[in-house]
Amino acid sequence: MEAYGNEWLRPGSAMKALCVASVLAGAGVGVAHADPYLINGLSVDSHQIYYDGSNGTLAPQIALAPLRAQGVTQLIFSFSGGVITDGSNQLASADGLYSNGVAPYNFYQTRFAGTYLGVPVGSTTGIDPAIMGVFFSPSFVGTPQDSLDYRSTTTPDNRTAPSYSPSLNQPFWIGDGYTGNNAYGAAVSGTQQIYNIPDGAEYLLLGIGADINLADNQNSANQQTQFTGGSTGSVPEPESLALVGVAALGVFASRSRRRM
Repeated sequence: MEAYGNEWLRPGSAMKALCVASVLAGAGVGVAHADPYLINGLSVDSHQIYYDGSNGTLAPQIALAPLRAQGVTQLIFSFSGGVITDGSNQLASADGLYSNGVAPYNFYQTRFAGTYLGVPVGSTTGIDPAIMGVFFSPSFVGTPQDSLDYRSTTTPDNRTAPSYSPSLNQPFWIGDGYTGNNAYGAAVSGTQQIYNIPDGAEYLLLGIGADINLADNQNSANQQTQFTGGSTGSVPEPESLALVGVAALGVFASRSRRRM
């Protein structure tokens, strides 16, 4: 993947919102508080997907074992930036909404080959280009659950739940990580959503799972766009789930309270 200087750092530049994460080492979390646990974001290309058989790039595996070792059982997310899904250069938010609040596309039961690295993954129903996730187990056997219906036309609206408890290998909604349906360029509304990690999950996968065609996820110059995770200014105060200084992506996890 070729980088294009610092174009992706400009607030108005076209970026495809797909992110991966790596565990932040040495975060100094040995305190008896319900501290958020930071995962730093990394750059990925605009064709990332968590299904085999698509024309995209398979999602990198984000190991959950280091988080479990710290007692982490829940994650919270915060995504920002503009995303492109069809070469039109029109930007959408991480919730998959243009600045006028319209969803570019709604797709039903996207699954490509229905596997990730040959292991079954459920189908995804929802907005393209909104961000979806999968708590993945490579040893999963059987038929995984399909995602809930995350289309913008669905009632009740499954995108605004305060928390989610997906099963293994079941795609789930992330969007920008907040309960509000936030359009591109609008102030973030809502509260942060909580994601419970299912027992047996070994990896977190991130991608635009509802997209049926990733080949056109580029700008009008035919350059493959990127989304990158920014850095944070500091670790939030104890007892707080507020995100501090997030530039593009912060994925956090809440730790269970424990005795010193």
